[in-house]
Amino acid sequence: ATHAFGNAILLYYMFSPLLEHDSIVMAHMDPSIIIETAIPLKNIAHFVALSCILSIFIIWGCQRAILTRNEIQEQSHKYLNSTNNTLLIGSATIFTQCSFILCGINYMKLPIHTFLSSLYVATNAVLPIILSAPSAGIIVSMQHDKSRVNYKSVVAYLFGPIEDDIKQSPQQNQQHNRNRHLVQRMHQCSTLGTLIGMCVCAIFRVLDHGMQIQRYPMPIIVGATAGRVCGVLLAVLMTVSS
Repeated sequence: ATHAFGNAILLYYMFSPLLEHDSIVMAHMDPSIIIETAIPLKNIAHFVALSCILSIFIIWGCQRAILTRNEIQEQSHKYLNSTNNTLLIGSATIFTQCSFILCGINYMKLPIHTFLSSLYVATNAVLPIILSAPSAGIIVSMQHDKSRVNYKSVVAYLFGPIEDDIKQSPQQNQQHNRNRHLVQRMHQCSTLGTLIGMCVCAIFRVLDHGMQIQRYPMPIIVGATAGRVCGVLLAVLMTVSS
């Protein structure tokens, strides 16, 4: 939740002044021209870089506030190395770009803008998983004493059913399994919210209203961020009501 709201606040403070300024400068322009005028690449690159740094800081900070030093050392083998993390984020970025095609976005028109926005969506979806101990232990498989990412487990973890094994587990493990289920539900809801919000806002771009938020790639970034926040809130409500 802290991760999702942190990115939403960062998005607001980085782009709100720019869009307000450009709305005054472009007030006389035709709406179709405003929509076709992309956000400066420098602003997109700065936002994606700061978002990645903020995400890592928040996730690691929250985890170290919850786990003890011994627990962190015991679970260190569950984490992927930098090479596997890069491969997983790269695969998620490619998947995100493919989803752009389904939304009617010509990803070759502004390829660098598209890549950075895809990278933002991918890192938001993947970083909480690979940096979280309960989920990292599920998506990691050991081969020849080396950690490898299990892509089938990643898909099943994000989009598959949550196993109801709390009651069948020993008494001492029930709380651990309950926490693992809560974390998985949070990841599933936030990931689905990210994808749905991104696709919905990308489709809204075809409306010829000339709003600053319709300038590429703002519909993708805003939609993914807002969808992730809504997914987190939904997960919290489901947790409270259960």
